Amino acid sequence: MVSLAQMQAKPYIIRFALVFLPVLLLLSLGACRPTDGESQIVTPSLPATAVPRRALAPVEAINIFQVDTFPVEVSVVARGHLPDECTNIDQISQVRHDGTFEITIDSVQYGGSACAETRVPFEESVELDLLGIPAGIYVVDVNGLQGTFKLQRDNIPDDSNAVIGGRVRQDRCEMVEDEEGRELQPSAGCVDRGDGTYRGDGIFEADDPGLGGAMVYLGAGICPATGLATTITGADGTFLFSGLKAGDYCLSVTGSEGQNSDLSAEGEWTFPGDGAGQTTVNLLPGGSKLDLEFGWSALLRPEPTVLLPTPAGDCTNKALFIADLTIPDDTLLTAGETFTKTWRLQNLGSCVWDASYSLTPVAGDKMGSSESVPLTTTVPPGELGDLSITLIAPESPGGYRGEWQLMNSEGILFGIGPGSDKPFWVQIVVIGDETAE
Repeated sequence: MVSLAQMQAKPYIIRFALVFLPVLLLLSLGACRPTDGESQIVTPSLPATAVPRRALAPVEAINIFQVDTFPVEVSVVARGHLPDECTNIDQISQVRHDGTFEITIDSVQYGGSACAETRVPFEESVELDLLGIPAGIYVVDVNGLQGTFKLQRDNIPDDSNAVIGGRVRQDRCEMVEDEEGRELQPSAGCVDRGDGTYRGDGIFEADDPGLGGAMVYLGAGICPATGLATTITGADGTFLFSGLKAGDYCLSVTGSEGQNSDLSAEGEWTFPGDGAGQTTVNLLPGGSKLDLEFGWSALLRPEPTVLLPTPAGDCTNKALFIADLTIPDDTLLTAGETFTKTWRLQNLGSCVWDASYSLTPVAGDKMGSSESVPLTTTVPPGELGDLSITLIAPESPGGYRGEWQLMNSEGILFGIGPGSDKPFWVQIVVIGDETAE
């Protein structure tokens, strides 16, 4: 049992504990402090992990670019400015809802560091997924900014609607004046063939004209191959084969039909490949290849030619046929129809063709023309001249051909070919009114 004296002593014990325990605690903490020369270890507090902030990129402008080959290609270029150097383009996605292509361009910013508040430009290009969609007008929405484009036909591949096209061009090599303007010499676009003749260098210039009336051959498989189809180039030298299936095809222009036989005699093919005049094309289902080019160059045989002074009677006359600019061979015309025939010739001689020169019929049907027609243009040596004459189709249906040469001021005829004695011609087919209907 606890005595009365013990019970009376407990409040003093409690008071002692409340007073001296804190003192003891402070003394114990003081004993744990580092002494002089000892370092104090401090554990820093780590900042919270930076959470990326995502948002739509601020698109300010969009441009839509369309390439009308097949399949059609459409790309969208979006431009804008990001708010600071810590923000980057993150994800780009596209989805189509009926007639609208929705493109989403996301940006992301990572915090936790200081960023310079400098607007940073951006540009993103997105190729639209158009394969298999029908013709129509479509909307493009890029982060709320909209534009439109139009498909002229269904963009749906068909194994039998691939096309091949291009252009046959003249790879020009001409005689030009020297720096003193006294002599003619081959132009910079000429290549020495090593036998005293020159040809084009196989590099097209912007002003190289198309070559109309040339035969283009199409063959199945890799080159050499022909026999599938042929076509004649238009006045501007363009050609097209359509309705083709996927596979390899050989395009060539080195055959000997029609005008090509004359081209072979007067020049050579320079592109693609020296003298090859052919190329292999691989077509995908419903695909297109419309940028094929072939180059033909007349062979230039320079002769010592002094421009000043030169007596008129001492110059030479020589012509080279380049192209039928109008009325290619076997053009269909109605009886009595008036038409204009234009030949493009090159003056390979040393005389200047002027109004004293004339176009003169030498064989075949004159088609309503007079005996000779004076030139209406001047063609210096080495230059190209487009010579035109107005004719009338005969009254009776059938095929007609009229052959022509040039005549100088002294009444001497000259033309094309190695001996400058071959005619150039106009060849038409006259159809009656009933046939025309």
